[in-house]
Amino acid sequence: MKGLFRHIDEFLDDHVAVALKITTAIKNILSSPAVDILTAIIPGELDNLIKQQAIAALSKVAEALAIANTCRKQETAEDKIKCFIEQLRLHDPNLQDAILQKLASLLAGQLDGKRLKQSLYDLYTQAKYSAAK
Repeated sequence: MKGLFRHIDEFLDDHVAVALKITTAIKNILSSPAVDILTAIIPGELDNLIKQQAIAALSKVAEALAIANTCRKQETAEDKIKCFIEQLRLHDPNLQDAILQKLASLLAGQLDGKRLKQSLYDLYTQAKYSAAK
C-alpha cells in the first residue's frame, strides 16, 4: 500500500490534511454544538484564500452529499453547512462516520481541483484517516 502513495504529491497531501481537520471538527460539533460553525470547522491556521476555497468546497460537497433535500434549498454556504450538520446529527454515529469519511475525500478532491479520479481521493483519504487513528 505504501508504494501506491509514493507518487502522491505534497499538494494533495496538504488538501487531504485540511479535509480531515474539517471533518474531525464537524464530528466534534456533532456532540457539542458551536456558536459559529464556520469558525469551529475551518482550521484557523489556513490563509484566507484557502479558507474561502474550503468554505466553497464544503458548501458544494454538503449539497452533493445532502442527506436531506432541505439543505439544497439553503442559499448561503454557511446555511448549507449548518443544515448538513443538523441533518447529520439525526443519524447513527456509524453512518455519521461513513458520511464524514466521504465528505473528507470529496473535499480533498475539490480543494485539489479534481486532478485525479474520485476513487483515488477516497483511497488516499481513507489511508490517511486510518494512519491517524
